[in-house]
Amino acid sequence: MKPPAWRADAHRYPHAFTLQPRYADEDRLGHVNNIALAGYYDEARSRFSREVFAAVPAAEISRIVTADSRVTYLAEVFYAGPEPVVRTGILRIGKASYDLAQALFQGDTCVGVCTTTFVQASAEGSSPLSEALKGALGRWLMEGEAS
Repeated sequence: MKPPAWRADAHRYPHAFTLQPRYADEDRLGHVNNIALAGYYDEARSRFSREVFAAVPAAEISRIVTADSRVTYLAEVFYAGPEPVVRTGILRIGKASYDLAQALFQGDTCVGVCTTTFVQASAEGSSPLSEALKGALGRWLMEGEAS
């Protein structure tokens, strides 16, 4: 299913992370393979999350787990092309979860999008996000339409 057009607008995403493809990411046709692309989103999520969590006291964050992650491939990514850039922002902040939106660009072309839902969990199940964490996430909230 094709995402809404606004998801391909780089200016909507407040955070950017440039990646350098590895030789092992290339397939026989000169493309970056889909497994590597999923790893690009993961690496950018990790970098983004470190930045967000650094602004929150450790006692205010318990275990954050991935509940869902969906990648939509929109175009080929070429190993020999411009370095890919993953742009990231927060789509939604809920009581115990939040949605992170990402778009992968090669040059000016949006080549894919990813949406990931994170839940704060305890041994008993989901637990409410602290106000400090909600505030830190809110600084990266995307403007405009939600998915």
